[in-house]
Amino acid sequence: MTPALFFLALDLTIHVSIWRVSMKKLTAICCTALALMAAPVFAQTAAIDPATDKATRALLESMGTRKMIKDSFEQMKATMPQMILDNATAVINSNTRLSAKQKKAAIAEATKKVPDVAARLQHVFEEPALVEEMVEAVVPLYASRFTVAEIEQIAAFYRSPVGAKMLAATPQIVNESMQMSQKIMMPRMGKIMQEAAAAATAK
Repeated sequence: MTPALFFLALDLTIHVSIWRVSMKKLTAICCTALALMAAPVFAQTAAIDPATDKATRALLESMGTRKMIKDSFEQMKATMPQMILDNATAVINSNTRLSAKQKKAAIAEATKKVPDVAARLQHVFEEPALVEEMVEAVVPLYASRFTVAEIEQIAAFYRSPVGAKMLAATPQIVNESMQMSQKIMMPRMGKIMQEAAAAATAK
């Protein structure tokens, strides 16, 4: 594999890992709303050459894409009830129109509803066709950007020991790097938010 394709493979690995983190954030947004309001809408794509389609599916298989999606769903299902409650609590506590007593009552009511909402969201993740629909949506993203030869080289890399190691290690690396980014960014963001709050109060 050439250096250029190696870095393309690295980018693809990071893309999948970020997708896993993003799915958790997407779930948090859904939990805050206490409902899954709509399914994603994908734009129509041009027909894919059969050889490219076949190579792309082989690439996704070598990347363990289906397993990553399923594992992400299982992780989200396990943490979903607490995630729902945490997000609902944050929304309630941020409502300045509610008194402390009203906030306490609203949080208690939200706590009662958590099991039902979690069950409804978990049911979505358990739909048999969901994983395949997501894979089908991903295929054009890669097929439109790489040639068959490039896709086959990247897939071969992922089937190698170092490629497998990269796939295994990258989710943790991405997660830790995002945590570090938050530590670096939060003080700066906090300062801006404090200044904005002070300006709003002064009006």
